[in-house]
Amino acid sequence: MQQLITTLPELGLAVSQLRRAKGMTQKELGLLVGMGQSTLARFERGQVSEFGSRKLLRLLEVLGHGVLVTPMRVGFTLDDALAQRQQEAIESVDSRRKR
Repeated sequence: MQQLITTLPELGLAVSQLRRAKGMTQKELGLLVGMGQSTLARFERGQVSEFGSRKLLRLLEVLGHGVLVTPMRVGFTLDDALAQRQQEAIESVDSRRKR
């Protein structure tokens, strides 16, 4: 899963989804990370005002994921328009092939 996350509640939700995809309970993940189940529950529900980077990196490591830092897009750029045009051309070719 690769998605742009810009808030702590979004990050908690993403961790919850990753945990569930691994078939783990909050208690199991908490034990592996060294964190209480209630702390993890509050984080996943977006009920924390801050969350330590060390905890976050350990959570992601156990879940088999990491952090990717990318620049934030302010608006729609020429590069975005070109990428969109290329994607539309690819989709057009693919749909013709399926006919």
